[in-house]
Amino acid sequence: MMRKLFRLLRGLAILVGWTFVFIYLTDLLFIVIWNFDFMSSSSWRVMGQYWDNGGIIKSASDVLLFVGLFALPVLWFIGLRYAFKAKYLQLMLSPVKFIYNLFNRSSGSTDSISIRYTKSNEQKVEEIREQLESLKPKKAQSSQGIRSDIKRKISNDL
Repeated sequence: MMRKLFRLLRGLAILVGWTFVFIYLTDLLFIVIWNFDFMSSSSWRVMGQYWDNGGIIKSASDVLLFVGLFALPVLWFIGLRYAFKAKYLQLMLSPVKFIYNLFNRSSGSTDSISIRYTKSNEQKVEEIREQLESLKPKKAQSSQGIRSDIKRKISNDL
C-alpha cells in the first residue's frame, strides 16, 4: 500500500515538475524565435484577428510556428516518458561523484602504474616474448631420449 502511494506521489511530482519546466522553456523559445507567448491571451487574440481578417500562412517562419504549436503536446508526452524513466538519485549524486573523481585523480594515487616511457617498445616486446617462452610447456623428447632418462633414474635409485 505504501509502495503504491510512494509511486503515485513520485509520479505526480515528476508530472508537475516536467510540466513546469517544459512550459517555461518552450514559452521562452517561442518568445525568442517568433515573439509569440502561448501562455498570454493577447498573443492568441492577435493570431485570431490575423486569421479572421483573411491572413494566410505564406512564410516558412509561419509554418514552423504552427508546426511547433501542434508538436508541443507530442514533445511534452515524450519528455514525460523520459522523465519517468530517469534515475534521479544518480542524477543528484553526479556532482558528488564528479568532485570525488576530480580530487581522487589529483592526489597522485593511482591504481595502476604506467610504464609508458620507462622502456623502449623493443625492450618491452623482448620481455613479453621471454615471459611467454617460459610459460610454454617443454617439448616432448624423442622415445630414445625418454628411455635413456628412465634408465638413468632407475640406475640412480638402486
